[in-house]
Amino acid sequence: MTVLRETAAVVPSPGLAEELPAYCEAGVIAPEDLAAARMLVGIARRVEPVEPSTLAWVAMCLALRAPRDGHTCVPLAAIAEWAGTIDLDQADHLPWPLDPQAWIEALASVAPLVGRPGDRTPFILDGAGSDVRLYLARSLAEEQAIAASLLRDGARHVSVLLGGPGSGKTYTLAKDLIDTFAAAETPPRIALAAPTGKAAARMTKALEDRCVKANASPEVLAAVRAAPATTVHRLLKFAPNRTPRFAYGPGNPLDYDLVVVDEVSMISSSLLQQLLSALSPTTAIRLVGDPDQLASVESGSVLADIATACRRAGSPLHPRLTELTGQHRYGPGSAIAKLAVAIRDGDVRGALAALDAGTADVAWIKPGDAAGIEATTSLVAAHATRLRELAEAMAGTAEQRAQAAVAAQARLQVLCARRSGPAGVEGWNQRIERRLGPAAMGGWYAGRPIMITKNNPDIALYNGDVGLVVPADEDRKDAVFPLGDEIVRVPVTRLEDVATVHALTIHKSQGSEYDHAIVVLPEARSRLLTRELLYTGVTRAAKRVTVIGSREVIEAAIKRPIRRATGLANRL
Repeated sequence: MTVLRETAAVVPSPGLAEELPAYCEAGVIAPEDLAAARMLVGIARRVEPVEPSTLAWVAMCLALRAPRDGHTCVPLAAIAEWAGTIDLDQADHLPWPLDPQAWIEALASVAPLVGRPGDRTPFILDGAGSDVRLYLARSLAEEQAIAASLLRDGARHVSVLLGGPGSGKTYTLAKDLIDTFAAAETPPRIALAAPTGKAAARMTKALEDRCVKANASPEVLAAVRAAPATTVHRLLKFAPNRTPRFAYGPGNPLDYDLVVVDEVSMISSSLLQQLLSALSPTTAIRLVGDPDQLASVESGSVLADIATACRRAGSPLHPRLTELTGQHRYGPGSAIAKLAVAIRDGDVRGALAALDAGTADVAWIKPGDAAGIEATTSLVAAHATRLRELAEAMAGTAEQRAQAAVAAQARLQVLCARRSGPAGVEGWNQRIERRLGPAAMGGWYAGRPIMITKNNPDIALYNGDVGLVVPADEDRKDAVFPLGDEIVRVPVTRLEDVATVHALTIHKSQGSEYDHAIVVLPEARSRLLTRELLYTGVTRAAKRVTVIGSREVIEAAIKRPIRRATGLANRL
């Protein structure tokens, strides 16, 4: 990020300031946000004269852009970090004061549009002194509602379980369920949920396994099996074409004693607010996850913010925290574990040493290593061929074969930092399909691994559900999706929003685990490549990880932690 020199205060210019196109060209504001701001100003002018200054226009555009970049607000005290691609040579003629007060005074010129908490305006200034944030009203309302829901009744209905991969979160959760059932006079009604179908399926199987190992009573096992984990959208009965879109909410709360949500790092502010609003006053909620993983692709960093609050001795959430620091997934001396810890801790030297060690469970392929990349591509193609063979053998067979074929997908997965380009999802998918031959180029071929990319409640499939195309008969193909211990079979003609996933983004892999994860990084540094992204990709591997990327790109990623602007941690 570029830090700009302090500039002199600017004289507000009437109407649409002449400098604004230059701000767009510099990448500070987007044309679509400027168009939205112009529309809001036009509406306000129907009531009273409004003449925004240059900084007022820029500030409103930044607030409109913020959710798209994962933020819930614009912190005016850190305004230098929002300069986009402006460089120091441009700073003199593109005003960018570093004093928050200059921005606050500029926003006074659009008082009908910018208010304080409680005002009915599209933008809200919240905070005082140097800690002032500019919000879209909707984003502020969601953040306030989350804090109010978590902190009601002294947060006694909330418990938070944090830990990295293999730290024992699921075993701890199983023990907690056993204790909960033992203490209850009547069996509690429980719901288990995760952000994606893949994460929910893993949660169901892992929790049942841990309950068995923890000698859970038949009553506990029956309750877990009767309430397999589902997506948060399924739990709330989401339907995009209905009003309201979620069947469960403040006027129709969920009828459970305990709701357990795994992989909370993946949940956006909007979805967490919706879930919390659907809890009855007597429902307890247990939030589980790894705050060092990627935040939601949408706005907010709810688990990281909740973790920050939980670690503060003065927060009501502090006594509600259980934080696990052990590691049970990998064996003693595991290079994957060493690599993951080094990335998480920002230890560049330690991460490069783990990559360089040449162990059986960690491989490092540099972009110029043509032989290494070819060998890896051949390995992925062989895996894709095996999936096709398993799928073709399934025509007319029992669902157990479908389970085996779908399970085979998890043995190897390419994970890319970005979608486009030769090193992205699109490039790898095309490369593998070419290896499979003409029949695999763009059609519904047997063995095609697919992911649902848009919620489709009509067929009970949601964004993130992963399945496999299989023959149904000579003229028809189906796709099979594992949902807990069941297989959902859907004709491919009913599938609209799907993507091929011989390779998928690291974001989409959250909540999943693969025997061998191949993590592909961009060939050049990217603002999208962060410490959390690399950590999440590496920790998807259960037995082996291959990292394809240059030393410079890996080092840049480890040095760049995600910084999302929110006010939730302070509210908690």
